[in-house]
Amino acid sequence: MSRLFTHWTAEAVAALLDRDQLAVERAVVAIFHRQTADEQAAETTKHRNGRGFAACHASRGSYYARWIMAGRRLSGPHIQHARRMMKHYAGQLLEVIHERLERETSHAA
Repeated sequence: MSRLFTHWTAEAVAALLDRDQLAVERAVVAIFHRQTADEQAAETTKHRNGRGFAACHASRGSYYARWIMAGRRLSGPHIQHARRMMKHYAGQLLEVIHERLERETSHAA
């Protein structure tokens, strides 16, 4: 059985982001990984594919993701900004959650 709650909603994602700093940081990295390789390298948005950061968040979101992936934590105004930013991506985060649940389910079978 999956350790993840299987009935996620955008509201549930937003509530999790409000109360859990680690969830915010994991969300930043998850959205960064949805960027294409050329977008990740340029820290910008190049494709209108509905995946990864919007143009207005690409530079800062990429910076935050690289910071987190280097083993550091966001703090102060940075975690607050990241939290607000990630709420914009609740739909994509739901897709990430459902993809993970599907992988876990298929591996358990």
